[in-house]
Amino acid sequence: MSISLDADPRRDRILQAALAVFARYGFKRASMEDVAEEAGISRPALYQSYENKAAIFAALALALGRASCEAAEAAWPIHLPFAEGLAAAGLALHGLSWQALHGSPHGGELLTTDSVLVGDVVAAVDSRMQALVQARLMPILGASAPADQIGLQAKAITAALHGLKAQAGSFEELVALTTQLAQLIGAGLTRPSL
Repeated sequence: MSISLDADPRRDRILQAALAVFARYGFKRASMEDVAEEAGISRPALYQSYENKAAIFAALALALGRASCEAAEAAWPIHLPFAEGLAAAGLALHGLSWQALHGSPHGGELLTTDSVLVGDVVAAVDSRMQALVQARLMPILGASAPADQIGLQAKAITAALHGLKAQAGSFEELVALTTQLAQLIGAGLTRPSL
């Protein structure tokens, strides 16, 4: 993996190792010993950073969520056309987690574990993406559009992007679905009112 998950090199190494271990074994079979071995540290050293594997999983989800949001924001500069920016940001937001989960034979278990342990992280990621979409909609819809209506549209778009992640059978399909959705929404925004 090429992204940093934590500013502290030791914790980053642990989270990178945990990502590999959870993908390889799933959450239930993974152990603290597996993570320590993958990170190249002792178990006592691992316990100095994280009290158990649930804490590691939660920290990993938080780090991946933060990295995904930062990537989405970087992928959608304000000057980019809406459809192009939405597609880029949607793929940046969901591509990393999609590949991590679907690249693992334990993806289903990790998704279930994810919802139990880190539902608040997922909600925060969705909220941050919704704010980005809303910020990009505002100049298009104009000052006369009610803020609550723009917020509702941003929420619907964010939910649709989130749902595509579950529907895609491959990363290529995720790219195609995200691009198609962005083009449809972009076309709707540029079409004159009837």
